[in-house]
Amino acid sequence: MFKRAWLLPLVVSFALLIAFPQEINSIELLIQPSFIDSDNDGYNDSDDDFPNHPDAWSDSDGDGYADQPNTNISDDCPNTYGLSRIHMMGCRDIDQDWIPDILDDDIDGDGISNELEVASSNALMKYDIFNASSTPLDSDFDTIPDIVDLDDDNDGWPDLIEEDRGSDTFDEDDTPFTMYGASSGFFFVPGVGFTNQYHIEGFEVSLSWLFSALSSELIIPIGLIPIYAFIRFFRTKNFRLFDAAISEVSLLKDLREIEKEINSAMRDRKLHTHHGIILRNAIERKEDELDDDWFLEYGPTRKKTSTEEE
Repeated sequence: MFKRAWLLPLVVSFALLIAFPQEINSIELLIQPSFIDSDNDGYNDSDDDFPNHPDAWSDSDGDGYADQPNTNISDDCPNTYGLSRIHMMGCRDIDQDWIPDILDDDIDGDGISNELEVASSNALMKYDIFNASSTPLDSDFDTIPDIVDLDDDNDGWPDLIEEDRGSDTFDEDDTPFTMYGASSGFFFVPGVGFTNQYHIEGFEVSLSWLFSALSSELIIPIGLIPIYAFIRFFRTKNFRLFDAAISEVSLLKDLREIEKEINSAMRDRKLHTHHGIILRNAIERKEDELDDDWFLEYGPTRKKTSTEEE
C-alpha cells in the first residue's frame, strides 16, 4: 500500500484538472513554486539583490551597489568590494572615509599624505600608503613627516638655523631667542616693525646671532689677526730701515743700490705699496739734495764724472 502512496497526489491533481479546466492557472500554482517580482524587473524577489529597484537586480561583489549601470546605486567598481560614496560608489576605501582609494590623497587615513609617505621612504625604511600602522614620525603633528619637515617642532624657526645655533629642533619652547633668557633677540621687518618671531625677510638682532657669528663666520678673520699684525710689523720695520738708509746715504751710487733693494722688497711683498711710494719720493728728494751739494762744492762749470753720475 505504501509503495504506491506517491501516486495519490498525481491522481488528485489529474482529477482536478479534468473536473475544473477553467481553473487551470490555479492548479498550476499548486504544482509550481511561487513567483513574486515586487519591482517588475523580471527577476523573482528571492533572486533579486534589489527587489524594490526596477533597474537593478544583481550585486556581484556584495557591497550593496548594483552591477547595472546608469542607476542611482550603480557600482563604479562592480568586481571589487568597496563602500566609497564620494565621487565614485562601491570602490575600495581602506580608511572608510567614503573617498575611493584611487582618488584619496591619504589612502590609509593616517594623517600623512601618500606623496609625503613616499617622499619619506628610503632604502632602509619604506612606508606603506595602504597601511595606517606604517607611518613616518611627525613630532609636531602638522601632517608633514619629520624627515621632510623644515620645522620639526613647529616653532617658526627652520631646523637648519636651530641646529646651527644649538637650540632643540624638537622643542617648540627652545628657540635661538630663548637660549639665553626669555627674550634675547628680535627681528626688524621693513614696513612691519619689530617682532620676536622668526621672519625670513627680517634683520635679526640677538645674542644667539652674535655668538654664532663670533664662533663661526668671524672665527677665521679673528684667527688671522695675529698674522696680519706680524706682517704689518715686519713691513713697517723694513720701511723704517730703508727710510733711515736713504737719509744717511751720501753718494748717488749708494742711493741707486738702496733703490734696487726697495724695488726687490716690493716685488717680494716685504713692503706695503704705499710705503714704496713714500720711499721713492724720499729717493727723489735725496737725489736733488745730493745734486745741490755737488754744485755748492764744485760749481756749475765742472761736469760730473761717470762715477759721480752714478
